[in-house]
Amino acid sequence: MDSTFPNRKLKTVAALKPFNYNDLMKNQGRNRAYPVVQILRKTLLISVPVVIIFVIVSVFSFLEIRKQNNLAVENAVSIYQTELTERLNAIEHFVQWTVFHDPILDSFSTEGHMGDYRKASTDLRLRVSDMQYSTGSEYMYFFYWDEGNLFINASDMAVTYDRYKTIRKRIISDVSQGLTSGGLSWIPTVIGGKTYLYYAITYSHRTFVSLVPIEDLLSPLGSLNLGNHGNIKFQNLKGDTYYQTAASPSGFLDYYYNEIVFRGEDAGLPFTLVVNSDMLGNYGKIFFLQFLVFLTALTLSFIMGGYILLTYKKVILPIRIFSENLSKMDSLSGVEVTTLDLTDGKLQELNQINDQFKNLIHEITRLRINIYEAELDQNKFRIHFLQQQIKPHFYLNCLTTIDSMLSLGDVSAAQKMLSFTSKYFRYLFQADKDFVTLSNEISHAEDYLDIQMMRLSEDIDYDCDIDDSNMDVLIPPLLLITFIENIIKHADSKGNVLKITVSSKDLEREGSPFVAISIADNGQGFPDEIIEKIKNKEDLTEDGSHIGITNCIRRLSLLYDGNFDLSIENSVTGGAVVTLVLPKRYQ
Repeated sequence: MDSTFPNRKLKTVAALKPFNYNDLMKNQGRNRAYPVVQILRKTLLISVPVVIIFVIVSVFSFLEIRKQNNLAVENAVSIYQTELTERLNAIEHFVQWTVFHDPILDSFSTEGHMGDYRKASTDLRLRVSDMQYSTGSEYMYFFYWDEGNLFINASDMAVTYDRYKTIRKRIISDVSQGLTSGGLSWIPTVIGGKTYLYYAITYSHRTFVSLVPIEDLLSPLGSLNLGNHGNIKFQNLKGDTYYQTAASPSGFLDYYYNEIVFRGEDAGLPFTLVVNSDMLGNYGKIFFLQFLVFLTALTLSFIMGGYILLTYKKVILPIRIFSENLSKMDSLSGVEVTTLDLTDGKLQELNQINDQFKNLIHEITRLRINIYEAELDQNKFRIHFLQQQIKPHFYLNCLTTIDSMLSLGDVSAAQKMLSFTSKYFRYLFQADKDFVTLSNEISHAEDYLDIQMMRLSEDIDYDCDIDDSNMDVLIPPLLLITFIENIIKHADSKGNVLKITVSSKDLEREGSPFVAISIADNGQGFPDEIIEKIKNKEDLTEDGSHIGITNCIRRLSLLYDGNFDLSIENSVTGGAVVTLVLPKRYQ
């Protein structure tokens, strides 16, 4: 145990010896400033040769990567040219031999007939199919016999019918002009807006043609990494461009892309390729990564020394002060905690934490008070609700009615009245849950109406139109009876039989199921000021009336957290309609 700190405990921030920030900086400021400046000077001196080495290495790496990338492109194109030369030579030999020596074409003569032509066409297609198997299906073959005006697609159709007609028209035109009689070489040509490599021979009125699209011819070079703006140009031996895979780079990009020309004469091909490729190609990411590593190391060497001192002064010391003040909170009272400053105000982030911490303490205190007050209000409301459940005057009126029936000797009516009354009050005393099924609430309302009809000796036209699927929906207890009691107490049917209708309807709001319960009567309706107060959610108990409706609104607010609707309106034909829209809940 260190004698200097006899009360110190391991990893206990609160037991650290208090220190003075100003004294600490006075004692250590100058001692720390000199070596840091010296380190920065040495770093600056060392950085000069580092920068020179960095530039030399970067230039050498750039030139070497460019060389390797061009060599990779040249090797790939050289292999491609060699294979293509062999393939074109094989096709030339095949076309020449077929025209000059193949006995299949002898069947196309003026002495032949249609059956001979069909057989010869089938045999020719078989020969061509075998050739395509070794050279590729992208090479198309066509045969034209001008004496019989017979044009045959000797290979599988690889183009649309419209383009096929364009190709046929071009070949027939070339034959009629004698363009296919003397040449024995491939030529680039444009047919119907599309570039092809074209080889045709005419002998003894029989012309055999091989045709390949340029994009199919260049497809093996599609795997080359030429960069985002790289392209390949297809030119004839005179230097005329017939096709290019993409637009050529322009502006500054023109200096970044390297142009390599592969002459057809050197490779024995009838066309020249011009390749525009990214100077760095596949090695570009490695070069840029190397550049970033050197640049990052150089930058860090300049700023690291300054940040060490700055971080200690601006971050570490304020955090230690913050930690010490935070450890003092356990010994402070609630008021002192809210006024405690955890930082010295020199670090913005810690100031924000300090302000947020104070706001958090304030909000926790306010929430505790609000929760306590809400619990008091809820308990008061529950007590008032229980008091409203038992209505002594209604209970006494029921007993008086039963006594009168017995006095008159109407035992049967007294028994019914006693049965209805017992079921009614049994439900009241058992309604201590937050929710009951709609069917139980309907039964309770019907018991109440039976009691009133026997007590008042008046008929009530009651109709319940509730769908069976909604009978198991959970609603707050004694909800419907509040509005039905209000109808019995205040509704005036003007000499007609009082009519009460309870109905339901399914609704959907934001994807959630709701049920709308309506209670309608044929009385005089609600006063306009009552309807307006309910719409504005104002208190209805100022005059001592409508306490039950006010309690219902409060109960619904507590139980559904505002996720309900209560509307009251007067019907045009007379009476009022109360509509409750509640979320569907089940047991």
